[in-house]
Amino acid sequence: MNNTEKAKVDVAKRMLKGKIPADEVILMTGLDESLVKKLEEEIAPEVREAKILQGLDNTDLKIGEILYDNYTTDEKADENY
Repeated sequence: MNNTEKAKVDVAKRMLKGKIPADEVILMTGLDESLVKKLEEEIAPEVREAKILQGLDNTDLKIGEILYDNYTTDEKADENY
């Protein structure tokens, strides 16, 4: 498999993880239908896990409080701390 094929497979995996239908992935990447279906089966467990974790927050995961810095680009906001 040459670098172009590897890149196409990588793009296809990312598209499938992003919930783009296999038909569109085949059309956009030009890969074989059998290869895309195989990739879809490989990625299925990861997609399931992502769906499970999607609705959880820090209290569900019991990781304590999470501090959010709303001023990541504003250094003046951090001067007083």
